[in-house]
Amino acid sequence: MPNGQGGGKAANSYWKRNLFVIWLSQFLSLAGFGSCMPFIPRVMEEYLGITDRALRLQYISAYYFCGMISLCGAMIVWGMLADRFGRKLMLLRASFAAAVFYPLLAFAPNIWILFLVRFCCSFFSGTYNPAQTLAVSTAPSEKHGFVLGVLSTALWSGHMLGYLVGGVIAEKFGYTTAFVSCGVVYALSGVLVLLFVKEDFDPKTERKKLEKVKRPLKEMLTPAVSGIMILVLMMGIARRIDEPFLAELVADVLKAGETAVWNFGIFKLEGGSVFFTGIISAVAALGGILSGVCIGWLCDRILPRRLLIPVLIASAAGVAAQIMSPGITSLAVSRFFAYFAAGGILPILQLMLTKITRPELRGTYFGWSGSLSTAGGVLCSFVSWSVGVSFGLRGIYWAEAIIFILMVPLMIPIGIAMARELKSKGLE
Repeated sequence: MPNGQGGGKAANSYWKRNLFVIWLSQFLSLAGFGSCMPFIPRVMEEYLGITDRALRLQYISAYYFCGMISLCGAMIVWGMLADRFGRKLMLLRASFAAAVFYPLLAFAPNIWILFLVRFCCSFFSGTYNPAQTLAVSTAPSEKHGFVLGVLSTALWSGHMLGYLVGGVIAEKFGYTTAFVSCGVVYALSGVLVLLFVKEDFDPKTERKKLEKVKRPLKEMLTPAVSGIMILVLMMGIARRIDEPFLAELVADVLKAGETAVWNFGIFKLEGGSVFFTGIISAVAALGGILSGVCIGWLCDRILPRRLLIPVLIASAAGVAAQIMSPGITSLAVSRFFAYFAAGGILPILQLMLTKITRPELRGTYFGWSGSLSTAGGVLCSFVSWSVGVSFGLRGIYWAEAIIFILMVPLMIPIGIAMARELKSKGLE
């Protein structure tokens, strides 16, 4: 086995540097993504002349649907290629492709070209999944929980910074500058990986290993792996179902036209629903950042399948607390708690996959899990619409809590199946 590919002791000499550089590259990439993507509706209105709001809403939905569908298929394809040609190569491909395609969004001459460029963006870029695969593949197996947890902090903190900086750039210099800046940042993240990340990957050796796997599909359809993939899909729905509706919940809690005040000694925050929607989003992102470190650390000390059940229950409790919040402060606290708990679920599920899968097929498995998580994001739009029509705003949040609770009994047979597979392979 090539040095570092199995995540063994040989990876110790450079895995920490790899993790730091990959974390920094993802922080930059996700900040770049967050700095431009929220402004697509404004690009449609001001650059493409789509001034009718009803029509623009339809195009926005089509735009995001196009990206999600493209990403679903792309993750599977690139994941399999990563196992054949190297995980570092896939991260470089994603970074430099994003550097080319994201700026092009600002120069699309019509809505159809915009959709085409968005399809290409999603298909050829998407850096987070290959970054996870590369970091795990070059780290010791006993540190995989920590690695996945730390990388999740780049996801939350990068988005949080991107939304802030992107708003400033777009306001001061225009949307085109925001999109071009996004491309520059992606290019910089790719250069960091190219120069400073080490991967000992021998394509010929790895292909010989893959040839020995006579039935890769059969390995992927074991009870434990299939169960984990179902949980990933459900988490993809639960994770995104309430995001578009936070502003509405904040407005409900504050009541129409009211303002709230937070006093912190000499500092005071005062504003309405729009202001506190931004504040609560930042508080939730902070919960996700802390979650990655804390739950990642716990994963290396507690069996992930045992840790997942209390985390799911805590996530459901956090969502329920948001629904029943009497004021803006309790809403902020409960959303922080919900994100602190739920922010660790996907890293735990990814770690469970690494425990029971072959290192030489890790890119394939991560590709499938990333694709199913993205598919959950597509499905959540239909779920939220159906639930919202029948049960209103709070019904959408209750649906999220119910999904978390439903994952708990599912985890019991999955945990048993996982224990059996590990025992049969002599890994536990």
